[in-house]
Amino acid sequence: MNTNDIYEKITNVIIEMLENHKHSNYTESWYNLSGDSIFAKNIASNHVYSGINQLMLNYLKQKNNYAFNRWLTFKQIEGFGGRIKKGSKAALVVYKSAIYLDAETEKNITKQVEYLLKNLQSIEHLKLKKVGYLKSFNVFNLSCVDGLPDDFYKLAEIDKLTDFEKDERAEELIKNFGVKIDFDARNEAFYKPSQDKIFMPMPKQFVSKDAFYSVIFHECGHATAHPTRLNRPILNKFGSKEYAFEELISEINSAFICAYLGYESRITDNVSYIDNWLSVMKNDKRFVIQAASQAQQASDFILNSAKVEEYVMTE
Repeated sequence: MNTNDIYEKITNVIIEMLENHKHSNYTESWYNLSGDSIFAKNIASNHVYSGINQLMLNYLKQKNNYAFNRWLTFKQIEGFGGRIKKGSKAALVVYKSAIYLDAETEKNITKQVEYLLKNLQSIEHLKLKKVGYLKSFNVFNLSCVDGLPDDFYKLAEIDKLTDFEKDERAEELIKNFGVKIDFDARNEAFYKPSQDKIFMPMPKQFVSKDAFYSVIFHECGHATAHPTRLNRPILNKFGSKEYAFEELISEINSAFICAYLGYESRITDNVSYIDNWLSVMKNDKRFVIQAASQAQQASDFILNSAKVEEYVMTE
């Protein structure tokens, strides 16, 4: 299968799955050393945060190099006898709430409505006006708190994990691409433009060979944006369309490269990730087409770096 066919096939699969709102059973790419899911959660209640809270808490975790993706409220910290470290900053968590007004008098009858609902009684006889609004509270990352139960801080033992057999073709692509890669026992993977360097968890942390290469080629996709390569804007504000667009480019690039390597089973996980970013942009499918075009340039660059001549694009 040549490169044109790969690009067209993967792009079509992604668009079809998004259009039909199909979601894979998302599987994590690596064993998290903190024992966490990759998703932010409240360690006291085991509640997994959703929506914008998930995006923002993960952003703060990476920005502040927190070892954990575990969070607690001030009240929970007090209840466990914990102490917040000096200089630590809280993160904001928001949730939807509502008040109920009498549609005729505008009187606030929220307590009456909540009482009826709590006791499984009908509210159909009431003429209601429901007004939604956002409420918020603060949470602290576990890394900012001392004195909590030992189990809260428990880390996985990396020595018990085993390495996989490396893929020679994939390793050749990575080697010839030439970007420096720092492997360490960490819980995140990212590309740092200021150093032109990729930071990755240890290979043995990954759940499989294809998961490892899917992630590393995502980060290589970001690295193609460097001014010495394809010179794409990459220093974008988190949560912006530009930030999401770059994520799309890198993830579709990863899908392309993984398909070239024969790891097409990773496509569903690629789509799961892509759909998350599209939701930030109100699920605008046009971004897939536009991002796929630039992802094609990125994967061409990586393939050409390794002199994979039989896959080079032609006009």
